[in-house]
This record gives sequence, C-alpha cells and structure tokens, in this order.
Amino acid sequence: MFKRGFRLQVLVYSILFFLLTVTCTLSTVYAAEEFATSYNVLYDIDQSGITTVTEKINLTNLTSEYYANQFKLIIGATQISDIKASDGGGIMQVTPEQKNTSTIISVKFNQQVAGINKVLPWTLQFKSKDFAQNLGKVWEIRAPKVSSENLLDYNLTISVPVEFGEPTAISPTPKTQSKSGGKIFLTFNKDQLEQSGVSASFGTNQLFDFNLTYHLENNNLVPILTNIALPPDTAYQDVIYQRFEPKPLNVTVDDDGNYLAWYKLNRNEKLDVKLIGSSKLYTISKVKRPNLDNNLRKKYTQPAKYWEKDHPQIQAKLKEILADAKEEDKVKLIYQYVVNTLKYDSGRLKDNIERLGAVTALNNPDSAVCMEFTDLFIAFARAANIPARELDGYAYTTNTTLRPLSFTKDILHSWPQYWDDKKGWVMVDPTWENTSGGVDYFNKFDLNHFVFVTRGSSSESPIPAGSYKFENQDTRDVKVNLSENDFLGTPLLDVKIDSPNPFLAGFPGKIKVKISNVGNAFYPSDDLIVKSNKLIVLGGESQILGPIPAFGESTFDFNIRTKTLFDRFNDTITVLIGSQKFSKDIKVQPFIIFQTFPFITIGIVALMGIIYFIILGTHIYKAKASVKAKR
Repeated sequence: MFKRGFRLQVLVYSILFFLLTVTCTLSTVYAAEEFATSYNVLYDIDQSGITTVTEKINLTNLTSEYYANQFKLIIGATQISDIKASDGGGIMQVTPEQKNTSTIISVKFNQQVAGINKVLPWTLQFKSKDFAQNLGKVWEIRAPKVSSENLLDYNLTISVPVEFGEPTAISPTPKTQSKSGGKIFLTFNKDQLEQSGVSASFGTNQLFDFNLTYHLENNNLVPILTNIALPPDTAYQDVIYQRFEPKPLNVTVDDDGNYLAWYKLNRNEKLDVKLIGSSKLYTISKVKRPNLDNNLRKKYTQPAKYWEKDHPQIQAKLKEILADAKEEDKVKLIYQYVVNTLKYDSGRLKDNIERLGAVTALNNPDSAVCMEFTDLFIAFARAANIPARELDGYAYTTNTTLRPLSFTKDILHSWPQYWDDKKGWVMVDPTWENTSGGVDYFNKFDLNHFVFVTRGSSSESPIPAGSYKFENQDTRDVKVNLSENDFLGTPLLDVKIDSPNPFLAGFPGKIKVKISNVGNAFYPSDDLIVKSNKLIVLGGESQILGPIPAFGESTFDFNIRTKTLFDRFNDTITVLIGSQKFSKDIKVQPFIIFQTFPFITIGIVALMGIIYFIILGTHIYKAKASVKAKR
C-alpha cells in the first residue's frame, strides 16, 4: 500500500501524521483537513524553572478512508527530557530527535484511529528548561502561539509557584487568574493563542553589571579627537558609571540620545579605555509624556544605507502588506511579515558577518541574522511613515539556539524600535519571535535587552562597545553579568563661575559658567538661571541645561554690564540649577577712580612724550638733510 502524509501545525509544534490508505491505487497527498485535534495543555513550572508539559490530545478522524498510526511533533525547544506518551492501550513508543532549533518527537499509537468521527484520546508529557527562565531578579514565562489549522479547541493553563511573586506583566490578559496550593494559575483559550503566544514577567526590573573595554588607535600623522559610545540612559534603562579609566575630556549627548566620551590621541598613539558600571532595566517606560520633535520625526522616516525605504521592491511589498489596513494596525502587520518571512541562518555566524540591508534581505529571506530582521523592519516602517530606528547592545539569553546573538565577535544583538505617539519609543524583537517559535516580542518586551547604542540619524554609527578593537585583535571586550545589587544613580554637579573681579563699570563683561557632572549618573535637562542684584544680564538670565552624562560638562557664557560708568558696589553672581544654588561675590568699581588710574595717566603722558620727541626728531632730521642738499 502507498504511504500518504499531511502537515498540521499546533502551538509551536508542527504535527505530522503518517497515514496508510485502505486501497493501493490512490497517489494523491492529502491535507490536514482529514484529521482534527483539540488540546488541554498544562505548563506546570516548579521553583527551579523546570516546566512539566502535559498535553491531553483528542485526535478526530474526519474521513472513513484513512487511519492514523503515527504522530510527529516538532517542538520549538531544545532542552527536552523525560518524554512519555500513552493512549487507551497503555504506554506508547516515543522517539525524540533534535534538529536545528527544534526537537522532533515521534509517537507510535497502540491503536489505529480508523473510521469517520473516530476519536483517539491520548496524552503526551515531557519536561523542558526552555519555557521558564530565572534572570536575576526576574522570572520570565513563555508559551508560543498556536496554529488554527484544523484545531477544534485549545486550552492552556500555566501553573507558577507563588514564590515567583505577583505577575507584573502578562500578554495576552489571562481569561482567569487564581491561587491554590502554593501556585498561581493563569488560563488562556484558543482565540487568544491564535493571535500570539503567552509572555509573563514576575519582577519589575532587572540588574546588570558590565565591564567594557575600548581599544583606540591613531595611525595619522597628526593628533585627532575621537569618541566612544557608552551605554546610555533610555526610556527603559538607567545606567551608572562606577569606574572610568582614563577619564574622558568630556561626555556629550547626540540627537539619538547616545553618550559619547571624547579623547585626544597623539600621532601613533594607542589607548585602552576601561568602563565599569551597572544598569537597571524596566518593564514600563520612565517617560510619562512622550513627544518626538518634528525634526527628529522627519529624520527617523528618511532612507539610509541598509534602510532603503524608497526602493521599488520595498514600496511594492509594503503596499501588499498594508492593503486595506487600518492606521493602528500597520506597524504590527509589518512586524508579522518580517517575522514570518525571514529565516534565521546560523551558518552565517561562522564567518565575518556581512550586513546585507533591507532589500537584499527581502530577496534572500532564508539567510538572515538579527541585522536583517532589524533592517527590513525599519525600512518598511519608515516607508509607511512610521519613525523607526535601530538598537544595538547586549541581550541576555540562556539558549542561543532559541534566542540567538550574532552582531559582533563579542556576541551582541540588534533589534528595532518604532515610535507610537501615545507610548513613545516601543522596542520589538522580530528575530527572537522568529527563532523562539512565535513567542510574543511585539505586545510585551522582556528585561533582557540592554542597549549600548541607538542608531537613528545614521544606520552605521555610532558603533557599540565590543566593536572597538586593534587590527587583527580578537579579544573579549564585553562582560555583562546579572546582578542582585540595586543602585540609585547620583548625579553631582560642580559649578565654576569665572568673571572679572573687580569688574569695571561701564565696560562690557562676560561671565563663564562651567558645569561638570562629577557623579555616577546623568543629570537630566533643567533650567540654568544666572542672577545678580544690580548687574544687568544681557540676552536673558535663563538657558536650558543638559542632560549632562556622568563625566560630562557644559559651558555657558553670559554677557553683563553696569547701568553707568560711575557705579561702585559689591554684588553676588548667583547660578540656579533646579533647587541647587551656586554663588560668587564680585566687586564693581568705576573706571575713572580705579586704583590703576595713576598708572594709566602716567602711561598716557609718557606715550604722548614719546610721540612728541619722535615728531621733533623727524623735523630736525629733515632740516639737516635740507641744509646739506643746498650746499
């Protein structure tokens, strides 16, 4: 008899039935509609994070011509153990096989599922470390979405120890949530899981310690001024710098919010910079009233290298993706297309990775790494007039097969973010949703993505830590570890007021205010006000300060003058920054009675005398010359 087959996807699994026909004359390959399934699934997670998955499955035969005697599941997990299966006839034969990012489980039934509407109830059970992760102060629970193909019903219950704490974020919202016997129970149904997988977090923030090394070199014949990109504060993370050697000349902030530390290198000079610090990641944005400047909005929707938004292929495919789409659905449709179209190619990690860009990724969907997932999303988003940019940094993972890292030799990661006028900047990760079998990285983000740099104004710079290396050097320059030590960033301002003292009445003067952040965390934007009781501050007393990163500084100039030439008084220059106050006493004296007036007078008289004698000498010389000429 001929062997027939069809494919049916359920959860993160692809289920393959091998059917035997009752006749030997047919050669057609039949589709999944000849069988249907329903599921009741329990993810029972213990205190160590090991998940016992129990699936009670009903397999229904929808035809009288075929029967099923084998069952295959392709499970999107690599750490599978203790596999068991049984039906009414007892224990079933199970054969596991790991392939790429999945585990294939082959099950042989003890009885055939023969006859129309024949139902075979059976149970599959296994354990895995891939569905629950303890990441420092956070527990993360993931369950992938399901396929609706011939799926009669699907119910999922996730059981979590109460020791994990209350869930701080769950997507989608559970149908029910209850506690019993030291467990928290979350339930979900078919309609929810067809839209996305389950993502739940227990913990509000995550802590990392980092140790970064930057290798700088000047091969030019003249000194240069160069910079390195430091991990910055963002809407979802705080950063402190505990040790910085050598200290930079200054640390500035660019339009994308990157912190740039500046160094001067002499000709043929090499310099190693060491930065040690900590970061805290949040599930909820710190920005309460998000706003995107119109100039930046325009910049973040422009084409760039690797983000070819105006390319005909990008435009044509976008039109197809967004056909009849509502405005609020556009970014999600773009995201889903990227997730479902590109395929992660781990083979590219063996060589020096060449960045392909959006158009090449679109034409070669089977050969993508995180950069292509990111570039294609950004190109489509910008083409749809949705501001988007790239984030590069460290992403914590306990399974690099399901959640791969591929950006540089220091195993970094790349992911995109887009702008939402209500939420502000929203991070998503199409790479990990693709490789993890549909775990939702769109509606809810994790606490594993630690940003090193943001690329929006440029698609190529700045480069993240781990990319600053000497030629032919292969060192590990990025070290990031989970931490239990919480911190509170403390900016500390040092203000120096430079002014003439004494100040001459009637003459224009200038006050220079130099503000340095000598603390370990950035100082946010604030008003800088310069005041004086009697002096006039020209051009206004107020300017905008900051933000100033740790080890950064800013200098402001204020022009001052007195009301008359004859003013004489003692005054105080006061600098106000937020609630902080800095002062400097200053003396004002009139020029005409200034203590150096006698010296100035003597100087003027002496100068006039010199000029007189020069003129007199010139006349005498000319007279003598005239007498000689007559002789």
